Amino acid sequence: MNMKYINKELALKYLDYDIKLYKNILDGFKEQYNSLNFLKLEDTSFFKEVHQLKSISKNIGANELFKIAEDMNKNKTRKSETLLQETLENVLSEINEVSLTDINNTTDTTCEHHTKEELFEQILNGAIKNRPKKVEEPLEKLKLNQNLTEDEKLLVSKLDKEIKVYNFRNIVNILSK
Repeated sequence: MNMKYINKELALKYLDYDIKLYKNILDGFKEQYNSLNFLKLEDTSFFKEVHQLKSISKNIGANELFKIAEDMNKNKTRKSETLLQETLENVLSEINEVSLTDINNTTDTTCEHHTKEELFEQILNGAIKNRPKKVEEPLEKLKLNQNLTEDEKLLVSKLDKEIKVYNFRNIVNILSK
């Protein structure tokens, strides 16, 4: 599905291709903004909502909405409020049309073709930053890899034991050798 107001690829890139997170953000966006009319808000509420909209619109890949909200937030002006409301309604319409299947079909196809070295590097970087998901995802890809040497299989097994107890320091030590 080709969309005019939402760039799914960009959004997923911002979210490290976490499709479940993207779907949750879209659902939250719909819930928060479906019944909100910016044209009826008083200034204090208006600019607070515009500030929030600016942030979340970037996360969902709604660039045009982000740019309008960013300009209004920066300049503290309501001159584009009608355009903001119309664009918001268009974004919401696209969100209602998009399905999880559409989102799943918009993934970084290159991420499936990482080399073993790149996956080990991702695990190391995730461990350094204490980010379980950044360790678990490439580790799962390595476990599925049929071309591992015996040493690599042993290494994957060690890393798997360490991530189960969130021992990032040991993961860093293992991979830094």
